[in-house]
Amino acid sequence: MPLVRSGRVAATLLSISVVALAAAATTPSLAQDQPLRFTLKTIDNEAGVRVVLEFTRKPAYEIHRDSKRVYVTLNESSVEPPFKKKEYNGTVLEKMKFVEGFRTSELVLYIGDDFATFSTFEMGEPFRIVLDLRKKQGPSISVTVPTPGGGIPPGPAPGGTGRGAGAQGAPGPSGTAPAPGGAEPPSTPATAGGAATSGQPPPQSAFVVVIDPGHGGDDTGALGPSGLAEKDLTLDVAKRLKTRIQSEMDAEVILTRDTDKTLALDDRTAIANHNHADLYISIHANASRRGNARGAETYFLSYQATDDEARAVAAIENNTLGLEEGVQKNGNLEMILWDLAQSAFLKESSVLAEMIQEHLNDVLDIANRGIKQAPFRVLMGATMPAVLIEVAFITSPEEEKRLKDAAFKDRLAGAIFDSVRKFHDKYVQARSR
Repeated sequence: MPLVRSGRVAATLLSISVVALAAAATTPSLAQDQPLRFTLKTIDNEAGVRVVLEFTRKPAYEIHRDSKRVYVTLNESSVEPPFKKKEYNGTVLEKMKFVEGFRTSELVLYIGDDFATFSTFEMGEPFRIVLDLRKKQGPSISVTVPTPGGGIPPGPAPGGTGRGAGAQGAPGPSGTAPAPGGAEPPSTPATAGGAATSGQPPPQSAFVVVIDPGHGGDDTGALGPSGLAEKDLTLDVAKRLKTRIQSEMDAEVILTRDTDKTLALDDRTAIANHNHADLYISIHANASRRGNARGAETYFLSYQATDDEARAVAAIENNTLGLEEGVQKNGNLEMILWDLAQSAFLKESSVLAEMIQEHLNDVLDIANRGIKQAPFRVLMGATMPAVLIEVAFITSPEEEKRLKDAAFKDRLAGAIFDSVRKFHDKYVQARSR
């Protein structure tokens, strides 16, 4: 009898297992049978128009264009669009139309006379396709630094200028989207994106680096035990870094501020965007209530912080001009959009951050605190690879003493410079070959 019962139990378990496996096997097909839904938003920027398609799941799709239109072909049997036709009335994008078919459907973007090219990339969770429709000729913008209180509006909305180190080319004939950070088509000149105009001289170099000395003016930043102000340290290191880059590379270097002046966080990335920078580096000094905190940290942008400590650092930096509440409580949508702007350069920002962190650790023989991500306002909206460096803990008596030493600051600048040059050789120079 025990054997019979065991056999019945085994049979029952086997039956349950078969049913469970069958249910698991049918789950994906059930999901695929659901209609594909998506939403669409457009974001104007100085380079053109960014179109963001957000889907309920990842579709099979292709993207291509002809002389009058850009097509997003969805190889899905059932699609529920947000509209059938929508007028845009722009010079880059005129209108959009959804065409439903039996096995495939298409979203057709009718391009205007000012359209030049486009690039595309994917984002996940939820799945999104982002298309950047770029103008034939970018705006003519002089190289200026805003005065306190403004003068330069915030940087272009997500989209980029098509000139930066992470600019992307349009998809190939197959419609496959290039990975974020792909190069511009070979036909694009050094001043791609049309930044240079007949009335404006070209930049000094094909490689432009914008260095942002954190804080300044009324915003002193963190203070060391003996009174060293973060705003003074960051400007000092930034100037040393600028000297190294200009003396040893064919590059143009722009400081967001070269004196002790107050500068809004949004204006800092605006300077990088308006000067079509290839790299944007924001320099800061860390602070902690723990006296044993040591070492450097390098960050790149994310709406979600890597950990609680990274979130706290970002909150301190964002709150320097009373921005913490606005960013964290009232500015979530805006921040997501700026995070989206940086997403095209996420890979290169990560690589640059890793290079800088490794050089700081090796050259300075300081603790490796690793690279992290956090929602730094000063990185939002940058349309190029962008990082924020906390060079050391100014609140540590030991590290503050080192930060006062000129030789140590030269080594800090040298470690960052070595990273910039390595990044240039790996990503920028390689594209010109």
